[in-house]
Amino acid sequence: MVALQSIVTPQAPIRCAPHPTASLDTEALYGETVTIDRFENGFAHVELGTDGYKGWMPSACLGGMPDVTHQVIVPLSFVTAGADVKSHGISHLSLGARVHVCPFPNDKGTSPFAQIDFAGTPGFVPRVHISSLSEVCDDWVAVAESLIGSPYRWGGRASTGLDCSALVQLSLAVAGNAVPRDSGPQHDIGQALHETDELQRGDLVFWAGHVGIMQDGERLLHANAHHMAVASEPLAAAIGRIAATAGPVTARRRP
Repeated sequence: MVALQSIVTPQAPIRCAPHPTASLDTEALYGETVTIDRFENGFAHVELGTDGYKGWMPSACLGGMPDVTHQVIVPLSFVTAGADVKSHGISHLSLGARVHVCPFPNDKGTSPFAQIDFAGTPGFVPRVHISSLSEVCDDWVAVAESLIGSPYRWGGRASTGLDCSALVQLSLAVAGNAVPRDSGPQHDIGQALHETDELQRGDLVFWAGHVGIMQDGERLLHANAHHMAVASEPLAAAIGRIAATAGPVTARRRP
């Protein structure tokens, strides 16, 4: 059996085995689609449409929804029951979540809220928190910078907790660039740089099992277990510290 379904929870774990305590490999976000080939122990074995990642996801995270039209472009947005800042909250959505925006009565495009289909019920999000899938961000590094302070989480892929390669993947996606999920395959992004080349904003620096984003020629932005957060620091300091656990820099790339 092969079936296509959508993520209908704010985020959904993809684990290495069909058990709630199995290690977290990655996460899917609201509105992303998966292909299912089998079920076991309340889990579905899925392949994530965004990047081809395979693993086991709780079946309760899956369902049907209309075609997505927009994506969340801020670190975190709240879904409310009404088009009003005082309306009670329903849920939250991470950067990168995908939603179906639908018109609502008497809306002439001037309301600060957009109505979305949230797991089959009406919900509302601020218009400034979303953009259509056809729009792209000119400065993807600014998207990554907006996540400074977000918690580090191994395997995490949402603003509530993410790892180094997820920071790269999610930020580039807002700019319209689809890249692999893990830092290993991300070594092939863009063009290689030599050690003598000057680093600039948006360049990627890699170690074995780790990646960071250059904010300029000297500062590195990365989700890391030392700070347990997305943090900015001098590249030289990061190189000196990371060398003790992951060795030297393995690559420099320009997307």
